[in-house]
Amino acid sequence: MTSKASAEKPQESEQSEVSLLRRFLREPLLHFLILASGLFVAQGMIGGDEREVIVVDSEAQKYLFSQEEDLRLRPLTESDKQRIVDTFIEEEILVREAKARGFTDSSRVRALLVQNMRFFIGSDVPEPTEDQLRAHFEGNLDTFTSPPSLDLNHVMFSDPDTVPDGILDALNQAEDPSAIGDLDTRLGYRLRFLDQRRLVGLFGVEPAKDLLAVTEDDRDWRGPYLSPAGSIHFLRVINRNPPRTPTYELAKDWISTHWLSAKSNELLDAALADVRHNYVVVVESVEGGRND
Repeated sequence: MTSKASAEKPQESEQSEVSLLRRFLREPLLHFLILASGLFVAQGMIGGDEREVIVVDSEAQKYLFSQEEDLRLRPLTESDKQRIVDTFIEEEILVREAKARGFTDSSRVRALLVQNMRFFIGSDVPEPTEDQLRAHFEGNLDTFTSPPSLDLNHVMFSDPDTVPDGILDALNQAEDPSAIGDLDTRLGYRLRFLDQRRLVGLFGVEPAKDLLAVTEDDRDWRGPYLSPAGSIHFLRVINRNPPRTPTYELAKDWISTHWLSAKSNELLDAALADVRHNYVVVVESVEGGRND
């Protein structure tokens, strides 16, 4: 491997450690432990109030904010942070209400409890009419418009130690780059319509920034990028796709699903308003962020 590739190894090791930490932080049990750690403080704050206590711990907020900033590739606004905290509180109420309705035995993971409760509350939404769907589509065109995206050529090496010397030069000169590297059965040799969030999810924050900054006339291969799974990736931007709005006919199934989801959320909001008074919510202050 070239000296450049060798210089990447400390960075790759650091990225691997960060990847492991992120996977650990995604564990539902850790989120519950972080939440529970503030309960004793909260109980002291509310005295004899017998309502259930929901604590939004400052460390949990920092993690949620950081995760969302990585996906958006920009700092969050105070409005963004407020929505994240509100969503966390709503999901915690749903988890507790789900347990109260007997979902505990079959669903012990937070996401499943929330999903079950959403279905339980929103299952009575009737099928929409054609007129309702068309009105919903016309009133939410931004929702049905795809974000800008990239088409990419892709070469992967499952083992970082097998990346040959001069790999970027070889790729830039190759007539058939698919003959280089290992077959990535999940992604293949050509990736289409990767928007910002998918780029971050597949390759990480810094690679996504690098690829999105590629100019129109730049057709060179870029890398190496160390994925969260530990493999090495080389990518070339071959096309930029502008935002696209589909016709009603092409998007009809999606529109129906979105309409049902919106109506279910209306029922969910009403149900949450009915039970919210059963809980005391404590949102810890975050240094440099929002205060409640």
